[in-house]
Amino acid sequence: MEEIYYSPQRRCALFIPYKKQDGEVLFFLQKRAKNIKRLPDYFGFWGEGMQKNETPEQGLLREVREEMNYRPVGYSFLDKYNFVRSEKFAFTLEVGNNFANEIQILEGEYGKYFSEKEIEKEPKLIEDDKVILRDFFKKLRK
Repeated sequence: MEEIYYSPQRRCALFIPYKKQDGEVLFFLQKRAKNIKRLPDYFGFWGEGMQKNETPEQGLLREVREEMNYRPVGYSFLDKYNFVRSEKFAFTLEVGNNFANEIQILEGEYGKYFSEKEIEKEPKLIEDDKVILRDFFKKLRK
């Protein structure tokens, strides 16, 4: 009999658009709506819960289309992160200076660019996302 694998973790596909400007890396994060169940009024990544049979890439493309009416091309897989309540597949894409004007925010309140220093100081940034961003900075410096 085949064993069925069950994970209590929520599987998530995350989109991390970033740009390089004046020697800094800036991340474009979503301001979450005030009326949602999970972490309302916080900043976090675009994307989230994958559907049951989706691959991480399928989840990424669906979520980004639903949240910002955008189709990322040339994105890279950063890594898979396991947290107590979630398994997160993070994808990055270096975007141009006009990126914020190329998208249409359909979920959340708005998007905002953050520098590394601003990320560490922002009290309303999802803690798991800070862990992923620190890892991304570490990988960029190599």
